[in-house]
Amino acid sequence: MVVEPDVLVRLAVADYLRDCGYTVIEARAAPEVLAVLDSGRPVHVVFAEVDLPEMNGFALARLLRARDPAIGVILTSGAEAAAEKAGDLCEEGPLPKPYAHADVLRRIRQMRDAAG
Repeated sequence: MVVEPDVLVRLAVADYLRDCGYTVIEARAAPEVLAVLDSGRPVHVVFAEVDLPEMNGFALARLLRARDPAIGVILTSGAEAAAEKAGDLCEEGPLPKPYAHADVLRRIRQMRDAAG
């Protein structure tokens, strides 16, 4: 799942991941993520911007951890302070912006491999 308020950034990374063979659900903000989870649709990895409307990425990551610890979380941010805080909430630390799409793919593959 790609959670990014900037539609152009979201479309670019989501399309790239689809081209790599992944099923991608897109969301603009945390309430959309929760609606997908409530629908019962499986979500394995959430790639989210820290600066989200309504609920920031940190709060979303904490909520996801509490709800289902098996969901992998990758946070991204252009702000250094946010990047440091994100290190506590995602496995390999934050992915700083601007990021290469291949770096997102690498992180997702690592999470999926670790999960079995």
